[in-house]
Amino acid sequence: MADEKPVEKTDDTSDDPWDMWRRAGIVAREALDLARPMVKPGTKVIDIIDTVENYIREHSSGTSFPCNVALNNIAAHYTSPLNDETVIEEGDLVTVDCGAHVDGCIADTAFTIALNSDHEALVKAAVDATNVAVQMMRPGAKLNTIGALIEDTIHSAGFEPIKQLSGHQLKEYELHAEKQVPCISGKAEVLVEEGEVYAIETFASTGSGNITDLPRPLIYQLLPVRVPVRFKGTKQFLGIARKDYKEFPFAKRWLAEQMSPASLEMAIKELEKNGALFGHHILAEEKGEFVSQHEHTVIITERGHERTT
Repeated sequence: MADEKPVEKTDDTSDDPWDMWRRAGIVAREALDLARPMVKPGTKVIDIIDTVENYIREHSSGTSFPCNVALNNIAAHYTSPLNDETVIEEGDLVTVDCGAHVDGCIADTAFTIALNSDHEALVKAAVDATNVAVQMMRPGAKLNTIGALIEDTIHSAGFEPIKQLSGHQLKEYELHAEKQVPCISGKAEVLVEEGEVYAIETFASTGSGNITDLPRPLIYQLLPVRVPVRFKGTKQFLGIARKDYKEFPFAKRWLAEQMSPASLEMAIKELEKNGALFGHHILAEEKGEFVSQHEHTVIITERGHERTT
């Protein structure tokens, strides 16, 4: 199934409630367009990430999630640490996932490229599953039914959906709101409603469809709690994160560029201990397996949906 073209909107009237959502979608899509030709053997992962993140910062209010580049069995949440030397190799399966926001209005999008033709069917499975889900997004649609269609599409291609990952509702300054779009069937009949926004993302795997958390997160997010802190480095950490990233997740690398390694580690330890910091762990299938992803953002309209990415 060919990837459908997004609806282009050129009207920049300030009283349009969806204008900033559309603008975020354009920026996220254009950032991924810059990444595509870079996905080839010999490219450093951090070079792709820097290209995407710098474009988003220049053309929007900022990132809604650090750029992720996932290789092979990695499903989600890998962004480069400081001075990352990871390089794309011959035959790799490469996913690039990014998010942008305009004054809190978010767009989230991702693609996977197979550098080994044996994995093209796996890539297509996620593309087809996402497109099937997007086509179903309209007021009154049942999210569990959409999950069942995603699961069936991926199974029909001979692969497994990742069970623990799902699409998600977006709200202003809220990347993961209440409603989820599962990659598998479920019993809870949650309905899609007009005026909502969703990131529709699906994951297809050559493995069991179960992922595990790897240690040492590379992405963090402040939780909306105030806690007493004792360490000077923690105050520095909080000052940077609250000012620059607000409610959105941020890369450990961004703090590492502004703090000493020892201060950074002590700040993370203190904030995690006090329940003020959440780590988005790298999520991975078993070694030797492969995971593809495809993602778009949609606005639910009176008669259906509008894709912003």
